[in-house]
Amino acid sequence: MYHWNVDERLRIGDIATRSGVTRDAIRFYERSGLLEKPVRTRSQHRVYGAKALERIRLVRQLQNCGLTIGDIKEILFLQDAGDPGASKRLMEVLRRRLEFLEDRIASMETCRSHLIEMMREVAAARTRGFDALETLPAPLSAVAPFRFGRRKG
Repeated sequence: MYHWNVDERLRIGDIATRSGVTRDAIRFYERSGLLEKPVRTRSQHRVYGAKALERIRLVRQLQNCGLTIGDIKEILFLQDAGDPGASKRLMEVLRRRLEFLEDRIASMETCRSHLIEMMREVAAARTRGFDALETLPAPLSAVAPFRFGRRKG
C-alpha cells in the first residue's frame, strides 16, 4: 500500500492514478457531492489531499458492492455527521441494498439455468439454435430490469 505525506497535494491526474478511477469519475464525484470541492491553484488546477484519495477509494469500494450514488451519499453524510444513532440508519441503507442484490442474484441464477438448458438443447440438436430462444420464460415482474446509470431504490 502506498503511504503518502498527509500534507501532500495531488493534482487530478495523480489522484486518478493512485485511486484507480478516471479524471471524469473524480469530477462526477465532486458534482454529486461525494467529494468536497478541491482547492485550486492560481492556474485553476484542482489540488487534492490524502483525505480525498481515501474518500474516492471508499466510494469505489461501495460502488463495487452494488450501492448506488444515492446510497453512498447518505452513507458519507452519516459518516461525516458523527451521530451515534447514525449506525441504525446505516444498517437500514445496507439492508435495503442487500435485499435488492439478493433479488438480482436470484433473477440472474434463473437466467443462468435457462441459458444452460437452451445450450443443452442446441448442443443435442433437438432444436435449431434460435428455436430454443422461444422457450425463454416471460420476464419476472418482481425484479426490475437491470439498467446502467442512476438507480432508484
